[in-house]
Amino acid sequence: MQFSRPHWIKEYFSFTKKERNATLLLAAAALLFSLLPSLFPFLVKDEIELTIDTAVQHKLAALQTIPADKSNADAGLYQPKESQFEKYRRQKNNAELFFFDPNKATAEEWKRLGVREKTIATILKYRSKGGRFYKPEDLKKIYGLRPDDVERLIPFVTLETTGKPENVFDNSTAANSSTTERKEFSKAVVEINSSDTADWKQLRGIGSGYAKRIVNFRNKLGGFISVEQVAETYGLPDSVFQQIKPQLKNNSAKVRKISINYSTVEELKAHPYIGFSVASAIVQYRKEHGNFSSVSDLQKIGAIDDKLYQKISPYLSAE
Repeated sequence: MQFSRPHWIKEYFSFTKKERNATLLLAAAALLFSLLPSLFPFLVKDEIELTIDTAVQHKLAALQTIPADKSNADAGLYQPKESQFEKYRRQKNNAELFFFDPNKATAEEWKRLGVREKTIATILKYRSKGGRFYKPEDLKKIYGLRPDDVERLIPFVTLETTGKPENVFDNSTAANSSTTERKEFSKAVVEINSSDTADWKQLRGIGSGYAKRIVNFRNKLGGFISVEQVAETYGLPDSVFQQIKPQLKNNSAKVRKISINYSTVEELKAHPYIGFSVASAIVQYRKEHGNFSSVSDLQKIGAIDDKLYQKISPYLSAE
């Protein structure tokens, strides 16, 4: 018995003469392009001749060379001028912090502290006319001294208690009281998890600004696990932390914990150690695999490496 081929098969699987020719042409082109990289070395000349314009080359060399006898004014044509903002930022980054007496500090010492040259000139002029600093906050009166510099420098101001006019202190008892506070100030011991801003300000080098930052950072964390975490406070110089570290203690390891099974992305990312990407990864993993049986399950998430896990695990709970 012979079966005839259906008409639609012939229609879709038969080629006309033109179609066959086109198919062969495409196959030949594909073969040619596949062999082209191998044939390229035979098609290109071994040596390429380049024409060099020597006149242009000499001009370029002249532009790249700065004459040694140029004045400072001419040198400015060859390099971009540093903006005042960049200059201030560079000086601030190179600033040192050390205890100083604003009534005796030299211009070089002010410069080391990161104060601008114009402001240094203002301070020296103020002192030359009989002006004096009677308390650290008097730095705020100096025209041109930036507020962030004032906050940074006030904790390091040391002033002699002698020779101050009567209108600054009511009587000698006030001066003696100040001396007594200084002695207590240097011996203060602060419990890092229960102290308020007033307690922190008893430490040498800690003013109102730093005290508020430390307490705010502690509240956002949910408590300090160790004394070393105080050093992570934004803007707190390491020199200040190293100075107050012997006076810090941690009597409480209890911290406020965040539930990884019920917290939202917003709640998780509010923690200083957990950013948006990690918070999103935690919530997404929870949606796909269900609730976490323990905090250690976080190690299964690619966005959390071992170092980060050790840092955030004390602040998390799977309850």
